[in-house]
Amino acid sequence: MAFGLCFAFMISVVLDPFGRLRLSEGDQIGFIEERPVMVSRAVNPQFNSAIIGNSSSMPLMPEALSASTGQKFVSLSISGTAAPASIATMTFFLAQHPDTKIIVVALLPETWCGADFQEHRPFPYWLYSSVPRYLVGLAGETSFNLFKTISSNRRSMKAEGYRSWIAIDGYHPFIGPFVHHDIDTVRAVLSGSTRPDKSSNTTDRFPAIERLAEVVGRSSPAFFALVWTPRYVTYTPRPGSDAEKTDRDCRNTLLQATSGLRHVRVLDWSSEDRPENHDAANFFDAIHYRRAYAALIENSIRDAIPTELKGP
Repeated sequence: MAFGLCFAFMISVVLDPFGRLRLSEGDQIGFIEERPVMVSRAVNPQFNSAIIGNSSSMPLMPEALSASTGQKFVSLSISGTAAPASIATMTFFLAQHPDTKIIVVALLPETWCGADFQEHRPFPYWLYSSVPRYLVGLAGETSFNLFKTISSNRRSMKAEGYRSWIAIDGYHPFIGPFVHHDIDTVRAVLSGSTRPDKSSNTTDRFPAIERLAEVVGRSSPAFFALVWTPRYVTYTPRPGSDAEKTDRDCRNTLLQATSGLRHVRVLDWSSEDRPENHDAANFFDAIHYRRAYAALIENSIRDAIPTELKGP
């Protein structure tokens, strides 16, 4: 039995189902879901810059940022994740790429300004960790179902006309209900919403922002663009409310923590002062914006990056 288990584990290592060891090509690993797929994108040596975030960064195109900056971007946007997963993914990418040039971190206020530092959905931290921890995690995952999944998915990938949802550079568009969110429907829904007035964090502490500031404050050759992502105006806190104070204090905390760091720039696209946040045509829902709006954010990121970091 021990021999059989060891043999099965050795097969798992050779198959490299998540591309973590770079024994499998990124487009031929055995999984198609975001969380495991992004590991293969994060270790790909052709990239030296990354977009970090959840669905609030998915519209940002690594191809567009690569073209405007001269660097090679990969999107590590993983929908449904919170600050701990984003920081783990960013730390992992930095460890894999000592020559990292630019990191773009998408900050959804409702995710980053909370009172705790917790990931509220399961996240495979063992995938985004050191090789020893990965091997321990892989040993725990080795099973008949793992081999069955790998085999089934790889057969599908070889089928004629197959096209991966997640590109080699990590970009993947919104799918599912977003496809049916036409502008008239979105406008009707958003116009009927009420701006929040109650604070979701009365502690006056923002642990996710503190962790982020700690990571970007470390000695690193990378430039960090920290982007507060767009919200439709009716999703921004009501002026003068407790929610507005918390929102403002959170953003000020980040500004204060990074004010002395020349390699960090904070860009705010979340406030009601942005005219784009008053146009429902820019959104799928209150926090998910469309591709045309993302292009404006990409331009602001390009303009924020120091000239010396831009390639030819």
